[in-house]
Amino acid sequence: MSDSWRDDPTKVMPPPEALSVEPRGDDHWEFVYPRLTLTIYDFFEDAIEAWRVGDVEFAEGRYRRLLSDYPEFIDVYHHLAMLLDEAGQEAEAFALWQHVVKIGLECLPEEIHSGSGSLPWLFLDNRPFLRAYHGLALEILERGEVEKALEAFLRLLAWNPNDNQGVRALAVDCCFRLKQPEGVLEICELFPEDGMEGVLFGRPLALYQVGEIERAREMLAVAVEFLPNVAQELIKTRHRKPKDMRPDSITFGGEDQAYLYWKVHGRYWEETPGALDLLREVLGDLPDQAT
Repeated sequence: MSDSWRDDPTKVMPPPEALSVEPRGDDHWEFVYPRLTLTIYDFFEDAIEAWRVGDVEFAEGRYRRLLSDYPEFIDVYHHLAMLLDEAGQEAEAFALWQHVVKIGLECLPEEIHSGSGSLPWLFLDNRPFLRAYHGLALEILERGEVEKALEAFLRLLAWNPNDNQGVRALAVDCCFRLKQPEGVLEICELFPEDGMEGVLFGRPLALYQVGEIERAREMLAVAVEFLPNVAQELIKTRHRKPKDMRPDSITFGGEDQAYLYWKVHGRYWEETPGALDLLREVLGDLPDQAT
């Protein structure tokens, strides 16, 4: 391996002893990075802070230097890919995500590949790989490869069933795009008490699409009562982006959450004949929800 930090990091694989995935009991597994010391993590944090304050050149250089010396450093790959993607260098970012996911996959034991083991978010050293895989899946979806993206999102759900990343809503979106309401319902069954808007409103829409009208009405009443702003946004004839909307945060129950749900999922309601009529009926039946 060359010492030059300018070398293409996608051309280098880490030595076998630099990265492993070890058992942690109860079918749980965790990534292990024996060469990464606190000092190395400090260098990484310096780069993250530089990027945060706008010193992109320093951050990119530091990321590349770290990968030259520690090609097992999954989180650096992910952050460099995000930086490049933000800078409009999508092709290189995509290549980085592909490469780092390959690195992680080659470390996974057969138990993970067969579905009998998990990579819980609870273990901090699993998070870089889960984030990187998530980043790759999002890029795949952005490229219009919906089936491949859904496969990746379902794999993430299998690895980390608690879904700390909100992957379930993305999987629901993919199923609606592919006109697979049964798939939506399978995902929703994994999160029966979920308050995430994509699942909460996705479940009744999918039920309606498969012909379970009364069940859809029942679940829609629950969704409307829990997140009324989402319901109100869906039935609007004109949709205006909230003036105080911020790209780095979402207000639970707020107008920004409602607007974002409509922006991504509204078309599925509009494309399903009768779905919005049912929503209006449910809104009319609930106290203080009529429009």
